Amino acid sequence: MALSGLLYDAKHEDRRVEVTPDLVTGLSKSQLLWIDIEEADAGSTAALTEALQITPSMIRRVTDLSRPPYLDNYDTCFAFAVDAPDCDHGGSASDRTAGVQLGFIVSAQWLVTLHNGPVRYLSDFRAQDKGETAIGSLSPASLAASLLDWHLTEYFAEVAQIEASVDTLDEMILADGAQRQVLDRIVQIRARVSRLRGQLATQRPIFYGFSRPDFALNFDPDDHAAFARLADRFNRAIDEVERTRDVVVGSFELFTSMTTQQTNDLVKMLTFITAIIGFCAAVAGLLGMNFDLPLFKTGTRGFEIVTAFLAGFSVLSLAIAKWRRWI
Repeated sequence: MALSGLLYDAKHEDRRVEVTPDLVTGLSKSQLLWIDIEEADAGSTAALTEALQITPSMIRRVTDLSRPPYLDNYDTCFAFAVDAPDCDHGGSASDRTAGVQLGFIVSAQWLVTLHNGPVRYLSDFRAQDKGETAIGSLSPASLAASLLDWHLTEYFAEVAQIEASVDTLDEMILADGAQRQVLDRIVQIRARVSRLRGQLATQRPIFYGFSRPDFALNFDPDDHAAFARLADRFNRAIDEVERTRDVVVGSFELFTSMTTQQTNDLVKMLTFITAIIGFCAAVAGLLGMNFDLPLFKTGTRGFEIVTAFLAGFSVLSLAIAKWRRWI
């Protein structure tokens, strides 16, 4: 099976090439080879092993994208895997796609990425180049650091999507009050934040591991600063997710406040209506006493007068209560 990759050449044009052992051994310092494979099969695995002179066990470990994120150090390269955020921008809070794991193998002059599904930021990274680039002058470790920065940017974008959903939810709460579907949305968004935080937390050993002295031996001195910035950016991503969780909790508190307010309004309304009914019952009780009053001799007309009076009193009382904002 022919294996292709993207050859970044700082002195000539960037181009897609067929990856062979001769090409790999002939790479110059101004060239960087990036091999990106989606859904690796036996053919691509064998081609990688032959072209890059790496062990089949290393390939199997990296292509086993179902395992948790990890960071491994080898004699001529290092390998790690990260989880892309569990998101589908533009979808609803309950419309989430499964996360994608992205594996890296980084050597002195080539970089391999393997993933079990499409990773949008890899395509976005390649699409940003509108002409010839100087990326070939970078080391593969620097390119990996750049891709990881895009990786963390996806988490920031997902946090922004969650915050937009929370803003819409708050507007719904303020407009419609405490409805059952609102609580369901809060639960969905809260689960979405927890899932995102869990994915990010499992990658902490990766971003912190790059700064370990034993692992830093894999990098040129110029690469150290890039990976140190990644650790700081990872910490900010964790902080953003934590802050988003607090935002969701704030929406729940708003929901409970609106529920309490609606309950209070309902109790006030029932209390006022009870008072009106009580007054009408008192009048009816007085009229039911055994007194020989002229009103009792008016027949139907007297009944209509009393009924109209009580109805008018009730309507007037409700109007005054509404005007005074008692109810």
